[in-house]
This record gives sequence, C-alpha cells and structure tokens, in this order.
Amino acid sequence: MEVFPLHTGFPARSHRGYLGLSAAYLVRGERTLLYDTLGFGEREGLYARLKALGVSPEEVALVVVSHLHFDHAANLDLFPWAEVVLHPAELAHTEAVEKNPLRDPACLYTLLPLLKGRRLHLAQEGRLLPGLFLLHLPGHTPGLLGLLVEGVGVLVSDAVKSRFDLEGPPAPPCLDPASALTSRKHLMAFERLFPGHDVPLRRTEGGFVAEAEGELRLLWGGQEACLRL
Repeated sequence: MEVFPLHTGFPARSHRGYLGLSAAYLVRGERTLLYDTLGFGEREGLYARLKALGVSPEEVALVVVSHLHFDHAANLDLFPWAEVVLHPAELAHTEAVEKNPLRDPACLYTLLPLLKGRRLHLAQEGRLLPGLFLLHLPGHTPGLLGLLVEGVGVLVSDAVKSRFDLEGPPAPPCLDPASALTSRKHLMAFERLFPGHDVPLRRTEGGFVAEAEGELRLLWGGQEACLRL
C-alpha cells in the first residue's frame, strides 16, 4: 500500500479569510483511490499533478470525500468515472445547508445534483478495501471521514487541520467542538497523521512533530517569495 501527496496543505489565512490550501492524497492498492480533490485554485493543475505521479486521471477508481467543504471537494466533478465515497451524515448535512446556507457557508451544497447522478457509496466506518479502513471523525462537520492506510498512517483531513490543532480548542470553523475534541483524542493514539492543512505529522515521545517544512511560494510580476514553517 502506497500513499502519495498530490499536495500537502499549508496552515495560513489572509485578511480576506482562509487560503484553502488543503491536502489531497493518492492511494495505490487494490484500486487507485483519491482522498479529497483540493480547492478551486488548484483545479487547472490537478490532472497534471496526477500525471507527474505517473497516474492517468482515468485510473482513479474511487474518490473518498472527507467532507464537502470548498477546499476539499471542489474538483469532484473532474472524476465523473469514479465511485464517490461519502458519509451519510455529510450528505444529510449538505442537504440541510442547501435549504439554509447560513448553517455552513463553507459547504458546497451545489454538488448535490452531481452526487445524486453518480455512483455514490454511502459508508460510515470500517473496511473499504484490503488495507484501507474508514474512520468517522465528526466535529468539523457531522460526517467527516478519515482513512486509515495500514502500514502508513491516517489521512485525517480537518479532524486535525494542522500541527497547531493538536491542543486547545479545535480550529475554526467547527460545527461541533465537543465532537471534534473526541475525534482528535481518538486520533492521538495513531503513529502518523496526514492533516488537512499541513505536512504529515509523526508521533514521538514528546508529541507529534512535522515530518518536513510546510512551504508556500507566492509569485507575482516575475517576483517570488517563499513562506516556510
């Protein structure tokens, strides 16, 4: 079983709100699986990133949607041939947001017609494929799904947004802070976490540490700046 990052996230925001620089991962096993599809700003380069990893987009047989926020599910429509895995509580939440967007402005309820026309696998917890197990991690949203990859670690999306979300109140936005803290406590038992907005984290005697530097390159007018953490 192998896990490849399409991109790792970067835990930053601007004066205008969240940058939406999230993580997405390709999992190669019995079937080729994509965990999340990144945000709107990365739409144009998503196929190119897959090809750089040696994978044709048509090889993606499953897309596991951690949750239906704009920075994690925006490009789901680019894989119309793939089966979509979603928690039923996330679907119900999105249907409620369609009736009242104030419930969760980050939720892409506009994806509902697309989802209802797709091969949709509503799954709660348990074995998905050999070596792959779904984890229900509610809090950030009601139906957030993590993915345990045997021998590698847990893809946790925004159940743990970044290294800065390992202690204290859960990072906003968070629809149910109490449930989010319970989900986070559950994840602390694992050796390796792949957050929604950071590089992978590995557990040590002193707690989790980042495996690499997070990096954000800014380009404008022929100039470049790089932020690292």
